[in-house]
Amino acid sequence: MENIFWIGGVLGIAAAVQSLAGFGFALVAIAFLPFFLELQFAIPLVLLLCLLSNFGLWVYYRDSFDWRAIVPLVLSAMVAIPLGLVGWHYVPEALARKLLGIFIVLYVLYDVLRLVSPVFTMPTLESPFWAYLLGGISGFLTGAFTVGGPPLVIYAKSKEWTPEEFKSNLPGVYVVALTFALAGHFFEGHLTLELWKIALCTLPFFAVGMGIGILLSKKIDAVSFNRIVLSLLGVIGLRMIW
Repeated sequence: MENIFWIGGVLGIAAAVQSLAGFGFALVAIAFLPFFLELQFAIPLVLLLCLLSNFGLWVYYRDSFDWRAIVPLVLSAMVAIPLGLVGWHYVPEALARKLLGIFIVLYVLYDVLRLVSPVFTMPTLESPFWAYLLGGISGFLTGAFTVGGPPLVIYAKSKEWTPEEFKSNLPGVYVVALTFALAGHFFEGHLTLELWKIALCTLPFFAVGMGIGILLSKKIDAVSFNRIVLSLLGVIGLRMIW
């Protein structure tokens, strides 16, 4: 508990990013928490507070929520999460993170080229196949490493959701997927008393971060929001590679 201030600071920043961009809590938190907390505690702690942050966003933006838009994503994520929980023990984390980082960076480069050249057009991914595929990838990554956000963000951007839809539909997926993932960690005995103590001690940092992110998001238009999402994806992708 001697690092509780630093742990709380990381979680507060992650919460601010989540409430500002609609995703990124786990990606930010899991990138820095291992400096102050063992990974066996960091992963279930991030899942727990990520669930709380997404539930808060989902309630806040509930008027823009469309459950029909997320059903394929949720169903495929729930199928893939148990595979991720198993994969956590067998898939090298470093390799999985680098591959995901490369995928994210390639997507960001593609999206940047699309913005500056009419030759590069963003596919709309109208086929349900894409929703099931990206939802499944997200579920596996959530179960294994808590970083299931990027595939869902890519899908949401292809559908050109508004910032409000972005921050209601994606948290709707996360709430179901994270609940399912946490149930797996519960049955494996990872939600210990010490973990709950850490979570309670860091709640004030978390709450302040959420509030700051929501306040900042009210001053951002759709174009700026898209740039923030793209920039955040790029930074996260590069951080995963290196």
